[in-house]
Amino acid sequence: MNSLFKKHGPTLIMLACLAVLSIIVGISSKSYFTQPVFYIDQHKYGSDYEDGTTITYRSQDAVPIQVQVEQHKRIVTIGEQNFTITQTASKPIATYNVFYPQGNKYEVEQQHGTLLSYDEKGHMAPPQSDVLNGERIIAEGEEQYTPVMLVTAAFPEYHEKPGMPAFLFLAIAVFIYGWCTFYYESFQRALFWISFQWVWVNNPEPSDFYYVMCKIGGVLCMLLAIWTAFQAF
Repeated sequence: MNSLFKKHGPTLIMLACLAVLSIIVGISSKSYFTQPVFYIDQHKYGSDYEDGTTITYRSQDAVPIQVQVEQHKRIVTIGEQNFTITQTASKPIATYNVFYPQGNKYEVEQQHGTLLSYDEKGHMAPPQSDVLNGERIIAEGEEQYTPVMLVTAAFPEYHEKPGMPAFLFLAIAVFIYGWCTFYYESFQRALFWISFQWVWVNNPEPSDFYYVMCKIGGVLCMLLAIWTAFQAF
């Protein structure tokens, strides 16, 4: 029993720590992966609360946004400005009219999963603005809040859940693989036979150099797993 624990003890400790860490990360990041968000001027917004037909969205570093829902009509309030969005068609292409407080009107269409906006003359606005040092550069004649931004804020179907939680499960698998490659000689030997390296040598046995490279590869795999886990966010 002691010899068995001595052999597998580090692995059991590693798995226990990995399980505890996974539970902590899962609980603490649940809201991050499950709450849909959208972006206005590089600021991330998430739903804060609902009061009847009014939904309030908040950002950590920008003014709150309120959306009043009236069937096919939405009134988006940012600061002291009210923007009205009406949905004029849902099929075959979702189409919206966006009205600005100063009287400007735009049409927004969803084409192949992308929202595109057109002014009253039918000229298409650039789908993306230039960004410098994390700040959006507003071109001459461009609205501070573009029609695409306003439609995205007004309709929850254009909000997206951030991150890729599948990367966390991939990271766990890669880490365990890296640990086995680093720690278990029997696993290293199994990889040797599975790789068919023994076909090309006279003495079909792993060399000392092979075992050393397995350990190095195992460490690199565990580092790769840590990097993969951070890519989930």
